[in-house]
Amino acid sequence: MKIKAWFDSLVRSDNAPPAPPNTHPIVFFLMYKNDTIGTLNFTGAHWVFTYSDWFKQQSNVKPFANFPDIHREYISEDLPPFFESRIPGLSQPQVETFLQMLKTNNPVNEGETKVALLKEFGRRSITNPFELQPAV
Repeated sequence: MKIKAWFDSLVRSDNAPPAPPNTHPIVFFLMYKNDTIGTLNFTGAHWVFTYSDWFKQQSNVKPFANFPDIHREYISEDLPPFFESRIPGLSQPQVETFLQMLKTNNPVNEGETKVALLKEFGRRSITNPFELQPAV
């Protein structure tokens, strides 16, 4: 993966140890119009997706293929493909510029980089009508 190679190349100029992992989960809300479909959390080590109570009670929007059981909590070490697809190609100029700025300003791991990329570029996708909103 290009992101993995990019992380391996990171060296702090002050030789300080890497920053400790985030102790508070980072939360995103997956929205459809004004309704919350579910939440995506990044704990610092795992990605966790769960459907909202609203989604469990409605019948118009079907569960996603990657998350077929609406009552299950989905936990993964990798960002699930449904959300990964919201991150544009790493060779696009605006993404390269953003990654360079991120690399310069923060010591980040792969998960934190994906969080930053989702916040910057992942709100909307051409592949579906859902909006990914970072929690404030």
